[in-house]
Amino acid sequence: MMNKNLLTLVYISILNWNKAEATLVCLDHLLQSDIPPNLKIKVFIVDNGSDQDDWRCLSEGVKNDLVTLIHLDENLGFAGGHNIIMRQAIDDQADYVWLVNNDGIPFPETLSRIIALAERDPSCGAVSPLLVDGELVDFCGGHHNWEALLPVFPDKESDWNIAVSTDATNTWLIGAAILFRVKAIKEVGLLDEAFFAYYEDNDISVRLAAAGWKNSVAFNARFQHEIPSTRPPYYYYLMARNAFFFWLRYTPKEYRRFISIRLLERAIFSANKLVFDAAAKSKADACLLGGLDGMLGRGGQPKLNRKVPWFLILLRKALWFYHSRHIKKYY
Repeated sequence: MMNKNLLTLVYISILNWNKAEATLVCLDHLLQSDIPPNLKIKVFIVDNGSDQDDWRCLSEGVKNDLVTLIHLDENLGFAGGHNIIMRQAIDDQADYVWLVNNDGIPFPETLSRIIALAERDPSCGAVSPLLVDGELVDFCGGHHNWEALLPVFPDKESDWNIAVSTDATNTWLIGAAILFRVKAIKEVGLLDEAFFAYYEDNDISVRLAAAGWKNSVAFNARFQHEIPSTRPPYYYYLMARNAFFFWLRYTPKEYRRFISIRLLERAIFSANKLVFDAAAKSKADACLLGGLDGMLGRGGQPKLNRKVPWFLILLRKALWFYHSRHIKKYY
């Protein structure tokens, strides 16, 4: 339970990148949260190099003294943007830092309930609410299948409890609404900016668990986070590239055989799947570029305005017949 005689200081970090209207909606819901009297919040909106019109909309729409606006000249990604506030939380000796996706909506009770869970267990390093899309629960914790090189998503609380009791060091939390204990991130480090976006939450979850901190899910707390129906090319690039960074870094020795070849083949399969589905060519190309940069260890901001090397195009075509038989199962 929270110490009723002491204030608990929570820094809240929201990133904006050319989505000012969504960010303002998220902020409005956040400011309507049920805040216990011993909980003090400071809200920070980091604008990740948005265009002038979006920045103007955002800056004119924020009219609350609890909110600090920070404007960056370039997009530092999910990791770089949030690290600014995570670092500030460490410097200011805050108790917690909550990362909130600007395309999501917290419920009034979300913050108080995830804080309450963390306060009950001093070994809890990170907490996520349930991520929901309407009545559908999209995320209630996860763990890693090292043999298949895939994240696994439990369907219900009992499945999550089994994963925790089986191997708590293998658990992970999605970063959409993740709360960190500042003491924990001070120990294990901030988000790895080489990822830019995606898989950085897998990475820090593994580091927390390895250091003895718990990754927890507050099943009585919800965060509305709509599942996107389409994804931009940079998403496919980052998922292909960052898979290399994560799985190569953490996969146990017994599952590492041909790991780079397997990850590259997976990136090419994704590219062929997009081509089969008549999706934009740019998305298929992004998969191939991501696979290449993952193998070469090129991190940071995606660079998609370049041609796919000829040998990757040939490799994709060479694998088309094999992949097509599997891709048909999706349609």
